[in-house]
Amino acid sequence: MERQAGNAVANILLVEDDDDLAELVQIHLKFQGHRVSRVTTIADAKAQYQQQPFDLLVLDRGLPDGDGLDICHALRQQQDWSPVLILTAQDGEMDKVEGLEAGVDDYITKPFSVLEFQARVRNVLRRLNQTVDAKVENEAAPVSMTFGALKILPELHQVSLNNREIALTATEFTLLQFLATRPGRVYSKDELLDYVWHTDHSGYHHTVCSTINRLRRKLSLSDSQHHFIQTVWGVGYKFQPQQ
Repeated sequence: MERQAGNAVANILLVEDDDDLAELVQIHLKFQGHRVSRVTTIADAKAQYQQQPFDLLVLDRGLPDGDGLDICHALRQQQDWSPVLILTAQDGEMDKVEGLEAGVDDYITKPFSVLEFQARVRNVLRRLNQTVDAKVENEAAPVSMTFGALKILPELHQVSLNNREIALTATEFTLLQFLATRPGRVYSKDELLDYVWHTDHSGYHHTVCSTINRLRRKLSLSDSQHHFIQTVWGVGYKFQPQQ
């Protein structure tokens, strides 16, 4: 991402078939200084993405040629962790779970608050920007974090377990790296929202729980119940290396 006047300027792909809504979203993204390309179908989105890189994808789910999550699935299968923000009318609990399981970074349902949408975009891009900055800082001196069978490579944004690479979303990786930096230290949900999601809104506690649960499943060792991330009931979560 480019920087102008201290802010990150992002190249954003908007995939939305509702003309009125797309115009509204484009206005507010451009107001934040971002460049926006808009398409209306999954096919056009994939074609556009192949032509140029994007810092953020804003996807609708109910598109003329299918579910916008298909785009996210395709990216994750290619080990592409570009941030994805879902903007959809599908507001059921299972709809949101499907989105999180597909690897999206945030999920907003329609109708939505413009101010909240702008804040969510800033948060997603802030996490991306921090990841880019961390990579730049570590280029000269690569650092790895090893905890038994688990290995974290911050500079490569990679995680492996028993020498098998584990596919994590940008948020999952940020959360794991943050917890692993201080093994044994217990963090409350509010602290994790502040440090990882950069928000103090307690209404997002379910997002922390969902991300923790996905990480546990991905980091589960087949020969034990050890998941590296443990719950401290009534307090929060901690990273616990395998003994």
